[in-house]
Amino acid sequence: MNLRQLEILRAVVTYRTTVGAAERLGMSQPSISNTIRHIETVLGFPLFERVSNRLSPTDEAMILLEEAEPLFHLRDAVNQRAGDLRTGRIGRIRIAATAELSESVLPRVIADYARDYPRIQLSLETRPLDSVLQVVENGVADVAFAMAPYERQAMNYEQIAVLRPVCLLQESDPLAKLEVITAKDLMGAALIGPQVSTRIGLMLADSFRAQGLEYRPSIETRFMNAAVRIVRDGWGVALVDELSAHTELRPGLVIRPYGSEQSFDLCAAMQKTKVPSRQTRRFIEVFRERVALRLAEVREESQRPIV
Repeated sequence: MNLRQLEILRAVVTYRTTVGAAERLGMSQPSISNTIRHIETVLGFPLFERVSNRLSPTDEAMILLEEAEPLFHLRDAVNQRAGDLRTGRIGRIRIAATAELSESVLPRVIADYARDYPRIQLSLETRPLDSVLQVVENGVADVAFAMAPYERQAMNYEQIAVLRPVCLLQESDPLAKLEVITAKDLMGAALIGPQVSTRIGLMLADSFRAQGLEYRPSIETRFMNAAVRIVRDGWGVALVDELSAHTELRPGLVIRPYGSEQSFDLCAAMQKTKVPSRQTRRFIEVFRERVALRLAEVREESQRPIV
């Protein structure tokens, strides 16, 4: 199978009709149908089943597309580079990050960088952790920023900072009178925190387990920026990282340290086999400086005297 055939297969899987795939790809419906039939003949097994006038992909079709996904990523990367060359841009930095960092630190870094280096094209992809690492591994992004990433054979990690877990809560909450909030203090509280299925959620669950307690947030979120927004809107205590907490800090809200030895590495992730460009290297250093400034602010806030 060639890339065009795989692209047609992906379009039919996405739209579930040959008509929808044809409109998406700018082809005729008969051409789409003939291509699918040809692929099935060559492979020797069906790719779709017709269910209520829609095409349902077989397991074999989904396996093929999963294997082909890196090819689409590489094609997109080549097309991006060709576009850069065509428009005469002197450089491009493709950044990927999780939602927390895309909201807490990166907007300011990107704005400052764009102001200082206006001829550099910047792009930002916001994705879950697994996908953030994958787009760097596949060459679609030049650098990814993530908290508590797991080891991947093809990746290099450069530590930017070590983040502490903190609690964001209403100033009127009785827990705000404590200098440090522990896992025991949070038992029975309206707790909002990361899902246990996430890396940081697992780490926080371990900190509760070390005290003989069970980590059971009243509200679970995949991304920590969602947790702090709920507190901002007047409900609960968010157990999150320092940067996410500081993003939503408002009058009437306070940050208190969480009593645990747990911490999260904030890292820049890059391909192990590729030397980062000078522009990418410079962006990482700007990011590092901004994180250091933001951490100084949030740690000062968390140590504000309790009235």
